[in-house]
Amino acid sequence: MNISIIIPTLNEGRTVLPLLEQLQEWRRMGDELLLVDGGSTVSLDEDASTLIDVSIDASRGRSMQLNAGAKLASKPVLWFLHADSDISAIKRENFLTHLKCDSIWGFFNVKIADAAGIFRVVETLMNLRSRTSFVATGDQGIFVAKDLFFRIGGYKSIALMEDIELCKALRKKSPPKNPKTTLITSARRWRSKGVVKTIFLMWFLRLAWVSGLSSKFLKHLYDR
Repeated sequence: MNISIIIPTLNEGRTVLPLLEQLQEWRRMGDELLLVDGGSTVSLDEDASTLIDVSIDASRGRSMQLNAGAKLASKPVLWFLHADSDISAIKRENFLTHLKCDSIWGFFNVKIADAAGIFRVVETLMNLRSRTSFVATGDQGIFVAKDLFFRIGGYKSIALMEDIELCKALRKKSPPKNPKTTLITSARRWRSKGVVKTIFLMWFLRLAWVSGLSSKFLKHLYDR
């Protein structure tokens, strides 16, 4: 069993290099690494070109970038990772034990790469929410059988909340797998916008989405 690992980028520069370096062992085992750029104005580090299998230019927008990567993926399982993810705690052989059937999908528990105590609370609530609702965020490294991904139509072409909508469609097909290992994610978004502000913003965006506000409007609020 091999995996197509799809990473969307936008103005990442060298940020993505640590993840690409971690994934080289996976490439040597036959997994495929696709990097999908959404029109960066900051050049990707030139070293990155030797660390990936496929480089794709796509329309800006995470859902469109992820769909573009999935269309060119050649392996039976898709794994979507953010550029600032850290997979050092994830062992490939353990991961593969969760990929045994055609309707497989799932996500990891997340750990935020910051020692501040508030982040232990945030990640605990995130993990509890995703395990009980079967809805994860992109920070949690969603993985899915390629055939299943295309059967449900892939990511919806929306400006925000694409991960939520994907999980809602997938959970109708089968319950998710939740490997016990942890995926580490950067605290840069939380630190740049403020931890408390980001917590309230995320909950507000979810409630607003359920209430029917457009993804474009929510993306505007998210990017402010």
